[in-house]
Amino acid sequence: MRNFLKKYWILILIAVIAVNFLGFYLLKESVGISDALEHVDSERVIQKLKQKDFFYTLFIDAVLILDFSLILFSPYLVIRSLIKNKNRK
Repeated sequence: MRNFLKKYWILILIAVIAVNFLGFYLLKESVGISDALEHVDSERVIQKLKQKDFFYTLFIDAVLILDFSLILFSPYLVIRSLIKNKNRK
């Protein structure tokens, strides 16, 4: 896993940034859907908008979980390397 991260870290970083931008875009669209739900009268359109809003919310939650896991994983790698370097000396 670490070798994979060492080889492809820049591509992984670009992918994470792209997923975050997509998450922000879907968050903006989700607000628009919520606004549209207030003004729609048709049950079929309401159902379709609620389904779209559910999938957008699901994707946004997945992005947040990914971000928080990366936030927690980064200090782990730094602390681990510091401990390894300290033990070598």
